[in-house]
Amino acid sequence: MAPKPMPTHDQDPDFNAARDALQAYNDAVQTIRSDYRASDLDKAERIDTAYKAYVLAVQEAFARLHDRRRVRLEHLESLLPIGPGIPDGTSPADSAVLMAAFRAAYDKAMSTDRPGRAQLLADAERWDDDAARRGTLTAITEVSEWWDVKEWAELHLDGADVIGESMELRDLLAGGGHSVLRGFQRQVFAILRAPQEVRNLPTLQAAQARQVETLRRTQAAPRRT
Repeated sequence: MAPKPMPTHDQDPDFNAARDALQAYNDAVQTIRSDYRASDLDKAERIDTAYKAYVLAVQEAFARLHDRRRVRLEHLESLLPIGPGIPDGTSPADSAVLMAAFRAAYDKAMSTDRPGRAQLLADAERWDDDAARRGTLTAITEVSEWWDVKEWAELHLDGADVIGESMELRDLLAGGGHSVLRGFQRQVFAILRAPQEVRNLPTLQAAQARQVETLRRTQAAPRRT
């Protein structure tokens, strides 16, 4: 089954998982800080646990989002007849013929200009020549003439914006872009700085360790009679 298009950020399960993790963390911190019976060390340890759970949840949500985007991109790119496209199980002799036809079409497309490649692609469609189609489209993508690929895809892939969606996904997977979605992503998946209690935890633990050691020495010291 083909992977579905990515939902909008407000309906995406992993965006929502990251938002829920932040809300759960904030609620936990508020509850812990309001516990007047707990010591500073106890509060710091509990907040540290909540913070680590929050960080892990956000990281896991982003990893799932990244994987879904990658799978969707691979599906979209598989719809484009790029590369030789030799079916599995093809005999060595037939594979050699198909590869030679692809290479000839690719070399011809690479040796001409943009209008020439457009004409080669039109001729390939006219004669339903798959090797010529694949060779020409492969050359067009390699010289980044994405508008021509987009135009072809809209005509031959039921009007789907395969190229537009692919380019957005490729950009997001690479960590670039300045789209609105990218802005929401930075906001939702940015990890909050560890709170003061977490930063103070090593100092509090060290102080407790000193107190325990002092008590141990006191109890182990011989009593004077």
